[in-house]
Amino acid sequence: MGGGLWDYDIDTDTLICNDRWYEILGLDPRKADIGSIPDFKPHIHPDDVAVATEVDPEIVAMLITNDEPYHVEFRIVRPGGEIRWLRSVASVIRDDDTQHLRAVGCITDITEFRAGDRAAAIFGVEAPSDLASPAEPPERAAEDIHVDMEESEGSLSQRERECLLWVSVGKTAQETATIIGRSRRTVEFHLNNAVRKLQAANKVHATAIAIRRGLL
Repeated sequence: MGGGLWDYDIDTDTLICNDRWYEILGLDPRKADIGSIPDFKPHIHPDDVAVATEVDPEIVAMLITNDEPYHVEFRIVRPGGEIRWLRSVASVIRDDDTQHLRAVGCITDITEFRAGDRAAAIFGVEAPSDLASPAEPPERAAEDIHVDMEESEGSLSQRERECLLWVSVGKTAQETATIIGRSRRTVEFHLNNAVRKLQAANKVHATAIAIRRGLL
């Protein structure tokens, strides 16, 4: 089903979300209308409202300077009372047209993750508990790179899509490398390729674009 995409204009407090975002919240996208952070707050678990919606100017400035993504985990309460855990992964960028600060990202339901079987819950694989980077034979890395170089602009290789999927649930390049059995350098190569092909600002932005285009 994929993640739920959201695009938040920090300067105007304007929130735009796709249909999948509403579905994860248990809402009908044809009837629900959440256009700002105050509109979103009633759907967040009362104990998690602050952590899920806080916009700290100093943190925002640091993220922009370092081109770093961020992620947060919080609970929502669906209309029927069901509580679900979500992970929101995002990046902060400056809009080229308006010069407004925007946070662009996606949410993923990680309720089953928190129950223990994290990797299998979404991708059907088991992530090792040891996050040390695995030894990767040079020929495996070379094979990945050769395949990716054959992909046309705008399309994504299977490995690029796989790496972006792990970005969507907040995994670092190091963690992704361990999970898929490649080196961190190889993972970063695939992510950088995806960013370039999708003309994104960074890997989280690339993930959001890929989900929006139905590539993930």
